[in-house]
Amino acid sequence: MQTVRVKQKRTEKKDIGGFIIGVLFFLMLGAAIYYVADMLIISREITMENVAGDWHQTKEVGEKVSEHWSFTEDGHAVYYELENDTKKRINEKTYTYTIEPPEEGKTHPIIRVVPSNVRKAEKEAGTIDIRVSRVTKAEMTVEFIYDRFTTKTTRLTKNLF
Repeated sequence: MQTVRVKQKRTEKKDIGGFIIGVLFFLMLGAAIYYVADMLIISREITMENVAGDWHQTKEVGEKVSEHWSFTEDGHAVYYELENDTKKRINEKTYTYTIEPPEEGKTHPIIRVVPSNVRKAEKEAGTIDIRVSRVTKAEMTVEFIYDRFTTKTTRLTKNLF
């Protein structure tokens, strides 16, 4: 006896709609992953354009006051504290800033923040150095250098939406 192979006819149609929906799903997933990586992971060069914006320290749950730094591209900065309940600004101070290259033996540049509209002696006393170790579009890792022995390392963030 001889075996006869019978080829079945394809009666079902290809599911083009499911294929298109699958491709669109993976494109949207890729776009979302790229967006998150671009905002949080991919580091930027530390320039006035990349530092510009309203930055705030990540606040703890139930914290009454949060600290904000607002940098502009033309070299002006504003420091203020924001009452989280009333959204009222308190202790607002204006500064000018410059980004200086890393000091000898250091790897990260410094943002030198100098008070504006004050006398020379007060300028020297109110100057703050901010060493920036990393900048993305939504996050900046900094170290506030108040004087030789007083520093504070923190992370500043921007609102994403």
